[in-house]
Amino acid sequence: MTEEEEKPIRVVDRRMFTSEGELRPDFEPEEPEPPRAPARDAPDPSSPQRAQAPSSPGGEPAPAGKAQPGEGREPRTGFGSLVGWIATNAYAALGLLPDAAGRAHRDLAAAKQMVDWLAILEQKTRGNLSFEETDFLSRALYELRLAFVEMSRRPSK
Repeated sequence: MTEEEEKPIRVVDRRMFTSEGELRPDFEPEEPEPPRAPARDAPDPSSPQRAQAPSSPGGEPAPAGKAQPGEGREPRTGFGSLVGWIATNAYAALGLLPDAAGRAHRDLAAAKQMVDWLAILEQKTRGNLSFEETDFLSRALYELRLAFVEMSRRPSK
């Protein structure tokens, strides 16, 4: 027999809690979380620029209770940027975001197509995304579907 086969098997209980639900006195996390240095290109979340209330297209601050579409939840990935871009264009097609001239145009067919694209993305990427990406996509789809139903019931101006 070799040396590896002669070594006894060692079982270590690494559970955090006892069977009674108490924290084990000898518990130590396997790998402590390393401190992360803030990224240089990412804005500091505690900076005054980020703490200001987002403004609406007219320039006045948005109400504190109402979040802007997709605000603050977009993961910093290429996938998150893609979903955000499609969602923003869908909101614009619904007439909820003004164009450069400040006018809002409603194109329900284009908005429906973009919502369908996001639904296909959700279906085809199921199980392959991080939690944040999945959550962002599902929230964007939910909000867009509600907005689409609301805007399709309103008469056009």
